[in-house]
Amino acid sequence: MPLRNLPTEAAQSLAQLIDICPGQVSSMALTRNAGFDLTLLAFAPGESVSEEEYFGDTLYYLVEGMACVVLPDARVTLAAGEVLRVPAHVLHAVEGADDHGFKLLQLNAQ
Repeated sequence: MPLRNLPTEAAQSLAQLIDICPGQVSSMALTRNAGFDLTLLAFAPGESVSEEEYFGDTLYYLVEGMACVVLPDARVTLAAGEVLRVPAHVLHAVEGADDHGFKLLQLNAQ
């Protein structure tokens, strides 16, 4: 499947592509294909994704704000511009690291 939901007329920052909506985790698929899924997510303050496990590696790139990836034995805090790979089959969760929302780019290898 081709790339979608990306600007073609003028460059924009990733943070401008999705809004934080109160009480929600918003998502925007940028592509889904046989090799990977690429999704932009916006988390309102206090929102999180409960523990999940993926069949392939997962890359998290923090676009805006502060977030924590909660692993079985550690909590990894990400600041804007930082990236983390979670290996396949590792149960983990994603949550805010402070009282503000955050925006995250997630790539799931399949």
